[in-house]
Amino acid sequence: MGGRDIAGDDMDMGGMHEETANKNKSFGERLVSWLGRLHTMVIHFPIAMFIGAFGLELFGLWRRNRDYQHVAHIMLVVGALGAIAAAFLGWFAGGFYLTDRNPILMTHRWLGTSIAVFGVVLAWMAARHRKGPERSRSLYWVVLGLMTLAISIQGFLGGTFMHGGINHLAF
Repeated sequence: MGGRDIAGDDMDMGGMHEETANKNKSFGERLVSWLGRLHTMVIHFPIAMFIGAFGLELFGLWRRNRDYQHVAHIMLVVGALGAIAAAFLGWFAGGFYLTDRNPILMTHRWLGTSIAVFGVVLAWMAARHRKGPERSRSLYWVVLGLMTLAISIQGFLGGTFMHGGINHLAF
């Protein structure tokens, strides 16, 4: 009834091998593992919110309509909250280490943490500009553009780490 997985390890039907391994772990160890596995599920929402807010801000500029800024601000708040959750769960997934032997994981860890921090900064900047629309939005645009770029790099690094190396997008 058993089989072999891709790495050649014995694998029982129905995840019995993993179940046996989990019996030897404490509740805390199982909880940390479970929280870490939620990271891959949570990350997609803040990515969509930040990139969507950037697109909506651009659309508002193109249409010369400031009403889009309010929706973009809401998206930034939701994206920042989601990024905090994703970063928090990412620390569970990768372990609570300040440095890693794997440079891709280390870069992914700290870029993700920075995205969560700057997501909060962006939401605050958007709120500040809504209260004083005459203020220059140049710094806001630079941070929002850099955030979008950072998220794109972060997604690539996460995919690289999870899917087997830098050539995971080879054509």
